[in-house]
Amino acid sequence: MISIRLQAFRRVAGAIGNFLKSPVGGKARLLLALLLLLMIGINGMNVANSYVGRYFMSAIESRDSEGFTRFAWLYVAVFAGSTLTGVMFRFIEERLGLLWRDWLTRRVTGIYLDRQLYLPFPGEDAVSNPDQRMTEDVKQLTTTTLSFVLMMLNGTLTVLSFSGVLWTISPKLFMIAVFYALGGSALTIWLGRPLIQLNYRQSDFEADFRSELIRTREDGTEIAATGREPQVRERLTTCIDSLVSNLRHIISVNRNLSFFTTGYNYLIQLIPVLIVAPLFIQRQVEFGVIGQSAMAFATLLGSFSLVITQFQAISSYASVVARLGEFVRHAENRERAVPPEGAS
Repeated sequence: MISIRLQAFRRVAGAIGNFLKSPVGGKARLLLALLLLLMIGINGMNVANSYVGRYFMSAIESRDSEGFTRFAWLYVAVFAGSTLTGVMFRFIEERLGLLWRDWLTRRVTGIYLDRQLYLPFPGEDAVSNPDQRMTEDVKQLTTTTLSFVLMMLNGTLTVLSFSGVLWTISPKLFMIAVFYALGGSALTIWLGRPLIQLNYRQSDFEADFRSELIRTREDGTEIAATGREPQVRERLTTCIDSLVSNLRHIISVNRNLSFFTTGYNYLIQLIPVLIVAPLFIQRQVEFGVIGQSAMAFATLLGSFSLVITQFQAISSYASVVARLGEFVRHAENRERAVPPEGAS
């Protein structure tokens, strides 16, 4: 299992490296640099927002009308900056994802044609549903890989930004956030580990059903003329049974996982209040610190808990990487098997 994960990681890293070294790599690196700058800006805005919210609520608690007005305007300014930065970040992320998908789709299509992967080869195990791997899987690989890479980078910046904020409020609360996230991540992996294989199989079952429908449509005249409807119905029913049965297993695993993650997320709202509210009651902190601690705790824990919040997406992504890995291995085997004159 570990070797499979390492192989998948190497394939993803290789795909990223090939993209950045491709003819469109210069533009890709520029867009990635812009994303990093915007990411830093977003985290700066979030930290500023936590302090503005703190003083804003403290002004309300102390009935300070002048401070209330000042921090209300600061709130509006921070929200405006956060909106602009967030929208531009999303726009550039989508453009970079499209650039990668365009380049990779053209490359995979070229390999598919040049190495004649559409033809059966003696003694070779065929890859199931190559069209699925060249379209949906390529789409998922590019968009999801980019999303995960940016998520991890943003999570790292968020941890660096908010660890200091939370530590100054309460070192105890900071340590609780770290251990709470580690324990939650371990339980999430244990509960959701079957999803990777189930999602892999679901992609194949869905593609098999579509292939049978396409074959039925193409052979429609012959089927009607020869009366083969019962055989076709049986094949389609078998596909539906496999598809639905596997999907039931996915739903069951997601149910068990959701029981844990939903409770985990609810407690995030309560824990900082339980720790900081007594400090306010003892007059050790101002009222606004309660709200700031809740925001900092939730933000920091969100970065620590990426496995928990994104596990279902990660499991689907792992199956996509595995499927494309099979396609790549098939292409490599065909390149070695085809005589030189048949090579591109």
